Amino acid sequence: MTTFADFDAYVRAREREYIDELKTLIRQPTVSAQGIGIPETARIVLDRAKKRGGIAAEALTVDGGPPTIVGETGRGDRTLLVYNHYDVQPPDPLDEWETPPFEPTERDGFLYGRGVSDNKGNLMARLQAIDAYRATMGELPLRIRVLYEGEEESGSAHLAAFVARHGERLRADGCIWEAGYKDAAGRPTISCGLKGIAYVELRVRGANKDAHSSLATIVPNPAWRLVWALATLKNGADQITIDGFMGAVRPPTAADRALLEGLPFDEEGMLRIHGITRFVRGLRGY
Repeated sequence: MTTFADFDAYVRAREREYIDELKTLIRQPTVSAQGIGIPETARIVLDRAKKRGGIAAEALTVDGGPPTIVGETGRGDRTLLVYNHYDVQPPDPLDEWETPPFEPTERDGFLYGRGVSDNKGNLMARLQAIDAYRATMGELPLRIRVLYEGEEESGSAHLAAFVARHGERLRADGCIWEAGYKDAAGRPTISCGLKGIAYVELRVRGANKDAHSSLATIVPNPAWRLVWALATLKNGADQITIDGFMGAVRPPTAADRALLEGLPFDEEGMLRIHGITRFVRGLRGY
């Protein structure tokens, strides 16, 4: 009977092949914020999805956006959607890299390069996991669908339109997001919730044309009104003061706190990494 020991042995035997495959992807710059290398990378990812993952995949676009790769493989009553993105952040500042960001380098047992962690490495690891599973265990016991986008690092501007147009191809019983994580002790983690983002946009209207600085004494400057407005969004204790903004926020339960207290967290290390002397609101022990 095939076991996961066989799976592990298969992966170890092909470790160099898998790493070299990732290196090929890392060498292709894919900076969505600058429009660099998006179609080229999409072609590489589509090829790997088909050949390594055995996925019936295609690249689609909506409203002039970058190629988004969708497809599926396997069979079964349950469907798992796998989300990843193939674009990366700009590599600046370049002088802080020990080796060029798009020249993947192995050093002390680690692979360094832009996208190794976020998110090309995760994308390839999942395709390679499908390959290894099929080779050692047989056909997948469920259907896997994939969604690979190319502008996550610049705001996913076309993702909502893509989902609205192709939502049926993304239906699933569950979804694996872009990466898996470990805590400070190296233990794999499962996230039970995520911190969201809420945007507040402030607009101020002033004069109907640019005014010379000599008129600063008589023509109101909208920039100052924004400065004063910004100062009202939080008080001196770092608390948000927008009416109703915190209304739906639920405090952690006793059970939540018990779980959180069991997680390792190096406070001094976090302060040191970020070059700060205190956390927001002076909080400690969380």
